Amino acid sequence: MKKPSIFFISVIILAFMAAIFYIFWGNPFSAHSELDIPDKPNEKLFGMFNKEIEKEIENHTQSVMYPGYIAESRQNTINYLKTIKTIESSTRYGVKSTQPRNNLELRIVFKDGNVAEKIYTGHSCSGYTSPCLLMKVEMKDGKATHIFTNGVERKGSPEWIIPDLNIMINKAISYDINRNPNQYFPPQKTQQDFDKEWNE
Repeated sequence: MKKPSIFFISVIILAFMAAIFYIFWGNPFSAHSELDIPDKPNEKLFGMFNKEIEKEIENHTQSVMYPGYIAESRQNTINYLKTIKTIESSTRYGVKSTQPRNNLELRIVFKDGNVAEKIYTGHSCSGYTSPCLLMKVEMKDGKATHIFTNGVERKGSPEWIIPDLNIMINKAISYDINRNPNQYFPPQKTQQDFDKEWNE
């Protein structure tokens, strides 16, 4: 009688530990699905995406909300966007995954063949809520020419996905700002500059 009792107690403990693990760390297995592939064309998004590109260029180079940019930053942003071939969003574990830190990331392919991967957007996805919108944007001369999605956007109003468009454009631009800050901001001051200011 003792052996079966120990067995059942062990099973209960393991089940309890598995439940706790799932609650805090989510599903340890892959949660990838058809929603992780942005392969559905959406022609309405072209104009929306390109309109948001103009807004983001303005916000990052002219707006008082983002001070400090040099006068050339606007044209440098436009020139940078013209080097992009595709921008694609994805999640680390899949849009249906319940694992923590399921980051929404970008992959940028440039015309010269270079690829920037795992660009963190600052956002994450959770299978506990609605699946994230994933997009693949094909670009030419700094504008979207084709956009494919995972179809999630059609479950709501077009206006609802404007923040998703902004995130993609914003982070794509921010990638170049972080990589080439001298094309967007004045040179950082050195100790000599500080000494000169104090002696003036």
